[in-house]
This record gives sequence, structure tokens and C-alpha cells, in this order.
Amino acid sequence: MRHSICVVTGSRADYGLLRPLLLRLAADDEIEFRLVVTGSHLIGGFGNTQDEIKNDGFDVSFRIPINLKNDSDTAIAEATGQALSAFADYFSNSRPELLVILGDRYEIFAAASAALILNIDIAHISGGDVTEGVLDDTFRHCITKMSTLHFAGCEQSAKRIIQLGESPDRVFNVGELGVENCLNLSKMSFHDLQKSLGFRLDDKPYGMVTFHPLNIAIADIQYQIYELISALEAFPDMRFVITGANADAGGSTINKIWNESAEKHPNWLVTSSLGVERYISAMKYAKLVIGNSSSGIIEAPALKIPTVNIGDRQKGRMMADSVICCEPIAKDIISSMKRALSPEFKAITAEVVSPFGDGHTSEKIFNTIKQHLLGAVFGTKKKFYDVSVVI
Repeated sequence: MRHSICVVTGSRADYGLLRPLLLRLAADDEIEFRLVVTGSHLIGGFGNTQDEIKNDGFDVSFRIPINLKNDSDTAIAEATGQALSAFADYFSNSRPELLVILGDRYEIFAAASAALILNIDIAHISGGDVTEGVLDDTFRHCITKMSTLHFAGCEQSAKRIIQLGESPDRVFNVGELGVENCLNLSKMSFHDLQKSLGFRLDDKPYGMVTFHPLNIAIADIQYQIYELISALEAFPDMRFVITGANADAGGSTINKIWNESAEKHPNWLVTSSLGVERYISAMKYAKLVIGNSSSGIIEAPALKIPTVNIGDRQKGRMMADSVICCEPIAKDIISSMKRALSPEFKAITAEVVSPFGDGHTSEKIFNTIKQHLLGAVFGTKKKFYDVSVVI
């Protein structure tokens, strides 16, 4: 008997992380593997990254388009409701034994909600993290309460999942899939990377930049991105590879500003998506990572690349000593970048040990999922696990 597992991916970020696990699931004869693609994968303005999935050789079982009229909070709320309905239709017909999801985005929340109501077990990857600057933080904790199995990226996150009332025997500290990519994924040579990008990198040092929206007014997002632009302009002897924002409220605003600014800065390359191989390869050769993406918190330390983490988006996460946090103000970003580029900080970064695992995350998740399916150890019916609290 083959066991049916459905994996949902909604963005370039979660697909890049899920990829090593998908390869294991797809190769197992005892598993009927189904891959559902949704979210920004199917939106041209965010790179139409479903093409990367097809190029990797995966068969897409189903596509659930998100009818995102714009990137306002109202449009995202409406799209979440539409996605929940679409996932309900798909799951009611396909009835997988287990849904595997990663992270905290609204389309993943919709998939989890539909699966819960239809009594489908959920395995959740990267629960228990804290990112105080974005709505994803609340989605993530909600998904934890819906899930059957929990795969945390670090000990701190595993403890938080238990604090949320989940039994310790359902919680597994497996490390982050992003670290596995950094340590095990085949990297492009510098020459091949430069050729692939069509952008010269060998004449100047370069930095990687990604800046996503926060739960603040559009005007405040614009202010922060222009402060970042001012900071980058203070380094004319560097090049910058800039990847676009995600499909959250304010993402299109950020991407429009980047594209307009790139026309005035020949030392900048702005792209909607690099794909996981080029992204990790580009990070490997970069002098620093700048912005507010989790890749600066998780992947960059694993590659021993310094990070300038801007603002509150990643506030609350465990951070390695190679991460410098600063306010979204040009002068603070500039001083942090100078520190990150200094020989003294380079020495600190070289000694950093990632707090997010040993690079065997997908194997640990895969083995636990197999044990769950073969032994039927768990189920959607759970008891609240009480933690002693002194009040």
C-alpha cells in the first residue's frame, strides 16, 4: 500500500527550502507524492517561479492560483478566503493522508485550515520561530495549533511549540532546510554564476540585498526602502545583486522602486528571482548580505557571510554572531555595512557556528514522516500539553 503525501508550495522561498525533502519523497516507492503549487509561483510579476519547479523535474499535481488584485491588505484577506475554498475542493477530492507545509504565509495558512477541517494530518516545518515585524508570525503559530507533527529549526523554536500546548513527542528539532541547502547543494563556479546573471561581478566586491514588506503603512515601507537605497549609494565601489520582495502587502511597491532605481545605478542588478542554486551560489561569493530576509539569518551564517539585518521584520529570531542588526535609517545601515566589511568582523564571521542544524534536516523529516505513516502513531485528535507556569 502506497501512502499519499501532499506538499504545498506557495513561494520561491519555501520551494527552495523544501526541494531536498521533495526529492526524497518523490523517489520513495512507498509514497504517492503530490505537489500542489500556489501563490506567487503563478504570478508573473513575482518571477513565475513554477518554471523552476518544472525544470527541476517535479510533476505538479495541481495548481491553485491566488487571485491577488493588488498587494493591499484587503486584497490579501480576500485571496486567503478564495484559497481556502480552492484547497477545500482539492483536498476533498484527493484526500491525502498527510499534508506537508513549511512556514507561515497566508496561502499556507489557507491550505492548513482546509486540511484541518477535512481531518487531514498536517506536518509543519519551521514552526515556533518568532518574527515580530510581520503578520506571518501569527499565521505561523496558528498553523502550529492545526498541525500533527512539528519540525522545528532550532531548540528555541521547539520549546515555543511546546509552550503553545503541543506534546513534546510530536515536536522534533531537526534544524533548518536552508542550512542543508548551503552545506550540500552543488554551487556554481564564480565564472558560471557571472555568465548566468549576465552581470559583471569580477571587477568589484558585491553584496546581496533582499528587502520584504512589513506590517506598516505603505508610506513607511517607501521611506525604509529609500533609506536603504541611500545607504547602498554610499558604496559606489561595490556592486549589489538585489532580489525582489515577496507577494505580501507592499511587495509590488518595493519592487517598483527597485526597478526604477536600477536604471540609475549600473552597478546594481535587480531580479525578481534567482532560483535556489543561483541564490546560494551568489551568496557564497558575496561580501555581505543586506536586508530583512530570513536568508540573512539562516543561510548566510552557514556560509560564513556577514549579515546586516535591517529593522523589525526578523525581530525575535535566534541570530548568530555574524548578524548585525540596525534601524532602517541610512546612517545606521551604512555604519553596519562598514562594520560587516571590516577585517575584524570578517574574523568573527569565520568562526561562526550555525544554530540551525547540521545539514541533515530533510533526512530527519523524511524518516519521521515515514514512521508516522507506517505506524500511524499520531492523529489530528490532540490533547493540550500544559507547561507549568508561575503567575
